[in-house]
Amino acid sequence: MEAKITYCYSLLFLLLAIVNGHGAWGISIEEEIELESELRIQGIPGLKSITMRPSSFPEPSTDDFPMMSEYEEVGFREGCPLGTVPIRRIPKEDKRRAKAFLKTYSEQLAKDSMQPLEEPGAYFKAEVHTQRKRTSKYYGAQAFLNVYNPKLTTDQQFSRIMMKLRYGPEDSSTSLEVGWAVFPALYNDTFTRLHTFWSVDYHRRSCMDALCMGFVQVSSKIPLGMKISHISTYLGKQYDLKLTVFKDPKSGHWWLLYGRNSEPVGYWPEDLLGDFTSHITEGKWGGDVYGLFAPLPPMGSGHKFEESRRGGYRSACYIRGIKVQEQLGGKFLDVDEVEIEEREDIPMCYTVEDQGMSSSWGYTIYVGGSGGLCYW
Repeated sequence: MEAKITYCYSLLFLLLAIVNGHGAWGISIEEEIELESELRIQGIPGLKSITMRPSSFPEPSTDDFPMMSEYEEVGFREGCPLGTVPIRRIPKEDKRRAKAFLKTYSEQLAKDSMQPLEEPGAYFKAEVHTQRKRTSKYYGAQAFLNVYNPKLTTDQQFSRIMMKLRYGPEDSSTSLEVGWAVFPALYNDTFTRLHTFWSVDYHRRSCMDALCMGFVQVSSKIPLGMKISHISTYLGKQYDLKLTVFKDPKSGHWWLLYGRNSEPVGYWPEDLLGDFTSHITEGKWGGDVYGLFAPLPPMGSGHKFEESRRGGYRSACYIRGIKVQEQLGGKFLDVDEVEIEEREDIPMCYTVEDQGMSSSWGYTIYVGGSGGLCYW
């Protein structure tokens, strides 16, 4: 059963309630004051004129690979009524807990360096990324992410499979991240959920999903934080989801598209993201985990690629069809193998296997590991 309730709200009502402070989401006076405070701090970027669709969509790319896996259709089956969007009602205590946890580890998510195991809260990645160059300019990224439900041992852990877009050096970077996560401290459950994170100026401002103002929801079917119902099983049936993030050539907003039909979920307004609005300098695809002390949480399917070669794509968690948009408004192209580098913070626990280009799946990687006491 869902731990939190999702409501449908009129976009006009939502906009008026946010701008004028008339108790959006049926909140209490105390919560309304908190909401108004958030809006003053964040300047309600992009909410004065909500855009329902991008000015144009990226040119279609060939991604009709053989269906060795099934596609995950997340979202409400019927959707919200026309002119309304789904908003998850987050209890105040859950929101307070999630924000406290976000404040604790947002620096870890925003930076590239690993957290030593000797320190409380170990954070590790296994991923591939485009080479960092001053001349690198991208305007979008895309991939199919294999969906699993890694089993955590405490509510102070998380495990994610993500696509990340970054601008700038580590100490002042701005980033957008999209994918799926098992994240008890955020969602108060252990379901696999559609997940996003954004950070401005090295976590000076950051947020997850719709926990605070920033992302503008337009889809009537697919809210951020939505539970993903179809989960892959090790050596069994596989599911994946296609995610696309790109810059709108006219508005400058950064849009999140879901699925093969490129349904607009919503966007991060241009004035939210600072320098990120011109372009991105780096794309990343892979997994990351966080845990307080041992045992560490699993990543992906909980298996490394080298542990399960016989199982092929049904074993380790894959990310396929990895593409970038090199021209504003242009076609998404396969990443250049020469431009890709691997990163494994703790290879005895989590690995990434770069398979390069495949005629059937495009550019493909495998990530994962069991976690546990792998380091000791």
